[in-house]
Amino acid sequence: MIGVGDQLPDTELNLREYLSDGPLLILFYAEASTPLCTQQLCAFRDDEEMINELGASVVAVSSDPPWELERFDAEHRFPFPLLSDPALEAAGTFGVVDESGKRAQRAAFVADAAGDIRLAIPFYQPNNLDDYQEIFSALGLDI
Repeated sequence: MIGVGDQLPDTELNLREYLSDGPLLILFYAEASTPLCTQQLCAFRDDEEMINELGASVVAVSSDPPWELERFDAEHRFPFPLLSDPALEAAGTFGVVDESGKRAQRAAFVADAAGDIRLAIPFYQPNNLDDYQEIFSALGLDI
């Protein structure tokens, strides 16, 4: 499992291309259009302005096919890319494949601009305010 202090791993999704001058939040979610995963991504969509003010960027990763991600994005208008990881290559590299081996579990990682992992939450729960605050703290918000 990828942990704090590790380097952002190389995967087929090439997550390094999403690094900018600020931190990168990588969200793994189980399945598009399910209630908790929708809640997970919509919370960060709704905080887009604060994320931008922190100079951060976001990507969200699931095993859903690209056409399903396009439909999900059209319905919710996410301001960040939804990436398809059908073979769970990225989820496996991060160590967040669920017990069934068919999808990613909900997880969150923050990498700084140099690609160093600053936060790893391998079992992210959208209703957990502490997890949410921890993410924003890792993105640079004084909490």
